[in-house]
Amino acid sequence: MPYDADRMSDWQISEAAEIHMKSIWQLQEELGLERDEIIPHGKVGRLGFMKIMSRLGNNKNGKYINITAITPTPLGEGKTTTCIGLLEGLGKRGKRAGGAIRQPSGGPTMNVKGSAAGEATPRSSRSRNFRWD
Repeated sequence: MPYDADRMSDWQISEAAEIHMKSIWQLQEELGLERDEIIPHGKVGRLGFMKIMSRLGNNKNGKYINITAITPTPLGEGKTTTCIGLLEGLGKRGKRAGGAIRQPSGGPTMNVKGSAAGEATPRSSRSRNFRWD
C-alpha cells in the first residue's frame, strides 16, 4: 500500500488508507479478544482495557508498557513516535501488539493557543470567525 506524498495530498492518502483499514471485528479475531471486550463506534471501535487486563493480567507471556515521559529530540520525536516505533518493531518480530495513544493537544490541531484543559483563543485573524461549536 505505498502512498506517494509527492503526488497525493494528505486527505487523499488518508482516504486511500481507509479503504484498506481492517474492521474492529477483524482486529478482534487477530488479537484474540472476546466479543464483550470490543466497544463498537461506527466503522472503528475501542477496546475495554480493564476487561482485557483482568482476563489476561495473570498471563506470564504478556507485557504492559506505559510510556509516560521522554525528552523529545530536536526533530520532535517523543512519546508518540516511541510508541509507534515500538509497536511496529514488535509486529515485525511476529508479536501481537496493540497501543493506545492519547489525543494530541488541541492547539496545533485546531489552530488555537491553549489546550483542552485551558482556555482556547484563535491564533490568527483568519480563524477568529471560526465557530467552535
